[in-house]
Amino acid sequence: MYLRVLFSVLITFFIFSCAAKQPVPTAEILYKEALEAAKSKDYQTSIESYKKVKELFPDHPLAQLAQLEIAENYFNSEQYDEAIIAYEEFIKLYPGNINIPYAVFKEALCYFNQISEADRDQSATRKAIEKFEKVIKDFPDTPYAVKAYNYLKFSRKRLAEQEIFIANFYLKSGKYKAAERRYLHVLKFFPDIEIQERALLGLYNLYKTTGEVTKAEEIRNTLEFFFPYILFNENT
Repeated sequence: MYLRVLFSVLITFFIFSCAAKQPVPTAEILYKEALEAAKSKDYQTSIESYKKVKELFPDHPLAQLAQLEIAENYFNSEQYDEAIIAYEEFIKLYPGNINIPYAVFKEALCYFNQISEADRDQSATRKAIEKFEKVIKDFPDTPYAVKAYNYLKFSRKRLAEQEIFIANFYLKSGKYKAAERRYLHVLKFFPDIEIQERALLGLYNLYKTTGEVTKAEEIRNTLEFFFPYILFNENT
């Protein structure tokens, strides 16, 4: 019995001795571990290591980068909702950081990567537009503003496509006034988007259907002048 107790004490002492000899992790060590995990696409392990940097060394310069890298890992693993939260936390906690324009741009990309087809809900599209416009407005002299402009144009086109989709549905359903409002909305609010001919063609078909000959001819003349490649369906 005495030997068993003595053996247990010795084992316990040995374990604690080994633990005491292990080096205390530094911010640099944890950050490097996180980087290596990310390179191996072990994103969850990387995130946990970056979180330790923040928790154990909140005042260390690497803590700011750790928060940004947490967002990057979520983004790279296509966990966009989590990435948005992480980017927003970075922007809120470190407003003076040089990487703020990049973080706002990547937050916009999180929404952009969730954009649906034209016949689906466009909530993500609207949020992407909002964020890309913020990049252009708040950080015009950064390369992200140029990139944001191209993504913004695509996002706006998707909204316009949805308007056309809904207008065409109304036209087929005989809801002519509702269809007309949608087509006119596209012409008014999306003049910079290469979708104007589809709105005009929709109006042309609508006015032909409702017997508004003068309006139909005016639209046709406009289409033939600006979009001569348009083929008209005379049976419409």
